[in-house]
Amino acid sequence: MAESPVADPYSAPVADRPLPRARVVVASTAGIFVESLDWAIYGLVAPYFAEQVFPGADQTAARLGAYAVFAAGFVARPLGSFVMGRITDVRGRRAGLTASVALIAVGSLLIAAAPTHAVAGLAAAGVVLVARLLQGIAMGGEVATAATYVVEVAPPNRRHRYGAFAYSGDALGTLVGNVLLAVLLAVLGTAGVESGGWRIAFAAAGLCGALAFWIRRGVPESDVFATAREAGYLPAWPQIAAHLPRMLLAFGLTIGSTMGIYFGSIYLPTWAAHTGRLTEAAATGQHNVALITLLVAMITAGFLSDRFGPLALIRAGFTGAAVLVLPLMIGFQTGHVPYLVAAPVFTACIGLQLGVTPVAGARLFPVPIRAVALGIPAAVAIAGFGGTFLFIAEWLVDHGHLLLVPGYAAAGLTISAVGSWLVRYSLLYPVDTMVGTGADTDTRTEG
Repeated sequence: MAESPVADPYSAPVADRPLPRARVVVASTAGIFVESLDWAIYGLVAPYFAEQVFPGADQTAARLGAYAVFAAGFVARPLGSFVMGRITDVRGRRAGLTASVALIAVGSLLIAAAPTHAVAGLAAAGVVLVARLLQGIAMGGEVATAATYVVEVAPPNRRHRYGAFAYSGDALGTLVGNVLLAVLLAVLGTAGVESGGWRIAFAAAGLCGALAFWIRRGVPESDVFATAREAGYLPAWPQIAAHLPRMLLAFGLTIGSTMGIYFGSIYLPTWAAHTGRLTEAAATGQHNVALITLLVAMITAGFLSDRFGPLALIRAGFTGAAVLVLPLMIGFQTGHVPYLVAAPVFTACIGLQLGVTPVAGARLFPVPIRAVALGIPAAVAIAGFGGTFLFIAEWLVDHGHLLLVPGYAAAGLTISAVGSWLVRYSLLYPVDTMVGTGADTDTRTEG
């Protein structure tokens, strides 16, 4: 019999008091927006501040140093997923939400104030490294914490659209970072950005993080978590061990998602410039269309998931991106496909799954281990495949292997596409499940 999502009466909020919809969406979106903004700004602005902060005999060496520190922030994510996941599962969803954005804001402000290599030598790179490690710890738990909060507080029939709006903060943050860089280049010029204008971008990101902290401080705790805490449920290693196969599945789904987003939303303009078809400035300007397409695709997928279930959107997004990325990029490189077609088509495929995968993934785990069990595999995948993507891509381009960059992205997307077809609705627990078996014993499902 074909799979089909049905209403889940067991996933309704435990308490009767409704949460204001705007507060749920804004609080969830704020941190993801700040995470994406900070991560995107570093990736976009790195070519402009690399020679000021990092040692190197030439521009390429300095850039590789900047991208290595970018990757180091991801190395801290698995540790952060455990720390932030424990905070979220033991202290509460609100505690996790506020702690993550506070550290992210501090990291951005540290980079904005970092000394140059000419003034402080290797200590300049050290300051940026410390800031990125702090942000990596915070961001290790952000995706899982936000997904957990949305799953537990959103109305059952609007859960995926709430999640899509929240995770659209990812595309919105990248878009704002892209626009901010374009404005700085227009106002200050390339020389002005390189000589210190890049600090404005990090300062703006830090202020956005402070605002997100203020917003999240005012959200109520999840009723589902409050009930679990009152009943004495706490994260337990036997539960985590029983769910290791599901954690492996979450790991596989995250590989393609993170590689697709870092290629499609951050590195693609740089890659396009390397082909010689566009200047980096022109590609950055045109890329706003791709980011808007990503945003629209994510929100559309959320509404469709509430109507038809999330798995069809997740599978279509991963499979479409895996199949199309190489033909689209080859077409652009050879001049047969305009950038304004290739980039938006690819980001549309990424968007179909990006807005709903974390929310569906959160339901692979019961309440007491939800944040840590989702956060650890996601953080490890992001560290191993997202954090290193810019470095590997730049290294491949520098060694003349331009088409291996989209080929590498296609490989990761293929892993996630296969994983998406392994997920079944019978694997998704009701939202208020306290003790899960890790086996397909509970068949109650939800759209």
